[in-house]
Amino acid sequence: MTATQSDLPSSSSSIARDLLRLSAKGRREAVSVQEAAQIFADRSAPLLLVFLGLIGIVPSPGLPVGALLGLVVICVAVSMLVRPDRLLIPDFIGRRRLPPRTLRRVMRHAVPCVRRLERWFRPRLTWAVTGAGMVVAVLGIAVQAIGLALPLPFGNTPFALGIVLTSLGLLTRDGLGALAGHLVGGAAAALFISLGFGAAKAGAALTGFLPL
Repeated sequence: MTATQSDLPSSSSSIARDLLRLSAKGRREAVSVQEAAQIFADRSAPLLLVFLGLIGIVPSPGLPVGALLGLVVICVAVSMLVRPDRLLIPDFIGRRRLPPRTLRRVMRHAVPCVRRLERWFRPRLTWAVTGAGMVVAVLGIAVQAIGLALPLPFGNTPFALGIVLTSLGLLTRDGLGALAGHLVGGAAAALFISLGFGAAKAGAALTGFLPL
């Protein structure tokens, strides 16, 4: 069973408001990953992906945004495709708690960012976010989550931005926004792959000059 068009919300008008719901809860107590996931999943999984992507974009000292964040994004993406009625998040991840100070810091930057983005997103090119297009979009998010999890210098931000744009495209049925997310993620992957090949070639050339 996979998510269908009806599983996705038709409007983004309350995305920022839903983010603020978690922020309000986080002012009172530390929120676990599972609790945060449930707050957003009550509306839709793509909204949870927006939140996770924003964590990767916003500077958040003290909150790991590497392998853990990428793994959670992959779990949510897989859930959307195989179990849209239930989030498949392992307990050892779900029990991790988000410190109130860190959560407030993320929300302070994330909510204005989402409000600005909402003005640009609207239903268009819906073929890219419904049916087979939706499956491709979710798979693209999972692939970008792998890049998000890798220990790349300054590598989290572009992949996180791609996840946010693609997820907002799913939320608002904006295929152009989702395609923009694919473009950002693809460009980031191409850049880091080229840098990796360049570094490997430079290392090989340097080794050739060294005495045996």
